[in-house]
Amino acid sequence: MKAFFDWLESDLRGAGTARIALSLAVFFIAWQLLALMVTNTMIMAPPLAVFKSLWAEAQSGAMWKHAFATVGVVLISFPVAVVLGVLIGLALASSRLMTLTAGPLLTAMYSVPVVALAPIFVAWLGLGLASKFVIVVLVAIFPVIVSTEVALRSTEAHLIEAARSFNASRMQIFTTVTFPFAVPFIVGGVRVAWARALVGVVVAEFFGAFAGFGFAILAAGQTFDTPVLLGYVFVLGIMGLIGSVLLRALERGLAPWREELGQ
Repeated sequence: MKAFFDWLESDLRGAGTARIALSLAVFFIAWQLLALMVTNTMIMAPPLAVFKSLWAEAQSGAMWKHAFATVGVVLISFPVAVVLGVLIGLALASSRLMTLTAGPLLTAMYSVPVVALAPIFVAWLGLGLASKFVIVVLVAIFPVIVSTEVALRSTEAHLIEAARSFNASRMQIFTTVTFPFAVPFIVGGVRVAWARALVGVVVAEFFGAFAGFGFAILAAGQTFDTPVLLGYVFVLGIMGLIGSVLLRALERGLAPWREELGQ
């Protein structure tokens, strides 16, 4: 048994898949037990009923229409949020004046609940892509900004001094020391931003959409169709899991030295 748990904690082939499978198994068992305790199907539906509803939604074509709307918005807005977040974080880390002047404004903006402003963006920009794009970008950008700035400022001093001892220029220090050191932390911020982007697009679809997972969840909630509601929530959870796994793989590819150090 100890050997199994040691393998499960390792980075050997198949261990990561086994960990995900084990987590899902625990999740489904807990879900089924909760459904047995809560007998009111308007409050909680068992997994089998949820999957039957999802299958019916897929056969009718409704799921694919909603998936196309939601995934399309995320695929357009999320990369923009990441690029802008990295650039702003880089600017803040590179200039003390920028940090002192723009930092408080960004902190105030980060504290503002974008969800509360969603109806205003819909009123300004309409029910189309523009309002959803702005909401997702505003929701997802701040974790990237914070992680980028903190990571670039946290580069170990002895690494920078070693590069300077070889007469490396400021740009060379950035490209060979500072940025490579910061990449894993930036990707960590991007993983948080991915989850926030999914939340943002659902909120945007609550307030103004004719299709999308948020629209489907809202419609199912209004008709007390709990299996359909939980089904779309489950799909969003799977999207979050897939995005997190892919970004984790990207982090390993960009910073293999962290794996070698056991970090």
